[in-house]
Amino acid sequence: MRQPSTPHDAAKEAQKLINSNASLRQALNSPDAQQILKVLQSKDANRLQAAAQSALKGNPSALSGILAELSQNADAGKAMDRLNHIMNRQ
Repeated sequence: MRQPSTPHDAAKEAQKLINSNASLRQALNSPDAQQILKVLQSKDANRLQAAAQSALKGNPSALSGILAELSQNADAGKAMDRLNHIMNRQ
């Protein structure tokens, strides 16, 4: 991340961060996120946990596979698309 060159730039960067955090919180609390979590919870919890741990260690392939499966679920796929659209508008 680049360092702001002026106090005004620093304030703008701080505001962007605040706004993106608020947007993220709003998105995570949305009905779409709840739908995605519902589908995820129906999956094998051990597999999901192992995939998340692997991703934290730098290997996201297992988690990517779970997300790809998730996107094949009609309701979860639509919810993922809506969340993606919301997050990309910010």
